[in-house]
Amino acid sequence: MKLKYIKEIQSGAFRKRYFPAVLTAFLLFAHAGIEAATVIPTSPIPLRPEIIGQLKQAQADKDTPWQLVVFGFTHCKDVCPTSLANLSMLVNAAAAEKIKLNGIFVTVDPDRDTNAILSRYIKAFGSDLAYLRFEGEALERFKAAFSVETAFYTKNPGNMQNYQVDHSTTAFLIDSRGNIRVIFDALKDAAQMEQIFRENKALFES
Repeated sequence: MKLKYIKEIQSGAFRKRYFPAVLTAFLLFAHAGIEAATVIPTSPIPLRPEIIGQLKQAQADKDTPWQLVVFGFTHCKDVCPTSLANLSMLVNAAAAEKIKLNGIFVTVDPDRDTNAILSRYIKAFGSDLAYLRFEGEALERFKAAFSVETAFYTKNPGNMQNYQVDHSTTAFLIDSRGNIRVIFDALKDAAQMEQIFRENKALFES
């Protein structure tokens, strides 16, 4: 299993200064098709209270302290369905190891992805998945917390339905205190994450 441990992420000052760069590099590797290792920081990377609260809203009715977060949009033809299928598989794999975990799909395309569309969409992948939908600055702040970038192609006043969105396939494992514990590629690294559930039980006790 190919894993990358970032031992330098220790102090809050380091996280504030360097964590966006770490994520940006990971996203660039994933976007370019370069093999990017699953990243397990040796020190948890805390999210802001605002982001933690929003994540909890997505699973308010579920007793699932750990969360897997992926980004995408419902008009995506193949990448997002594969990411969600992997997300559902990982939720089930975690359950088999007695790890309480929920999957959250965050849309990067709120103009087309209404709440009704998102609700129907994620149900096709499993009952243990939830979604989050933000608009405007709220979405930009949420994406920035994970250094997720998006690009909209051919979206203009004359084409508000048939445009394409380019985004990273990076996913995040969040612990019960709102810390990022693992960063991985939702398309390529599902098998590695499943192995982590089986072989790295200490991670979920820390």
